Amino acid sequence: MVDFIELGPLVISSGFLDGIHPCGFAVLLFFIAFLLYIKRSPSHILTMGAAYIAGVFLTYFLIGLGILKAVSLFPGHFFAIFGSLLLVVIGIISILDGFRGTETMVIPKVAKPLINDTIQKATLPAAFVAGLLVGLCAFPCAGGIYLAVLGLLSAKASFWDGVPYLALYNLFFVMPLILTLVFASNKKVLDKIDSLEKQNRRKFKYMLGAAAIALAAYIFYAVTV
Repeated sequence: MVDFIELGPLVISSGFLDGIHPCGFAVLLFFIAFLLYIKRSPSHILTMGAAYIAGVFLTYFLIGLGILKAVSLFPGHFFAIFGSLLLVVIGIISILDGFRGTETMVIPKVAKPLINDTIQKATLPAAFVAGLLVGLCAFPCAGGIYLAVLGLLSAKASFWDGVPYLALYNLFFVMPLILTLVFASNKKVLDKIDSLEKQNRRKFKYMLGAAAIALAAYIFYAVTV
């Protein structure tokens, strides 16, 4: 069994960092705003939001489970090194997006109408399905950190030893969504969060890019030294 002190803090911080990507965040804010618009109660918004977050968690966890099983077929530290190099590329793209004011890593346009239509049904099953769709579509634009951490887990732990860390990662991956849901079910708070996100979008991209590159360097160091 791998030492928790060695991997735990990295898995927790990486999951939280991955969770503040704009993909799932923007959809959740839209979802809450829609429920407020149709005058749903705060308790109903919390229930619907919880179903949405559960869908995101389940999809992302199952994707990670499949990748963790697959990377066990690769030799040694191969996938961890590959993931860290990919993470550098993603970090650079994020920083360039900040300079240019562009949005490179976003949910595919083709998926947005389906997600929006599902959300606007405003039922519990629809909220869960929307979460499943967002978790699936968010992976291409937010999965770089996930891949790097999965590579590290494959290098440091067996498949079954890695599964609890995978669950921990995903718990902290959805933590920003949980916190947003709790505080944003009030319209004034929601408007404030939305305004702050728009005002600080470029700074956020710089921060996320720099953090991704720093994480890549740490993972590369951890598996090669």
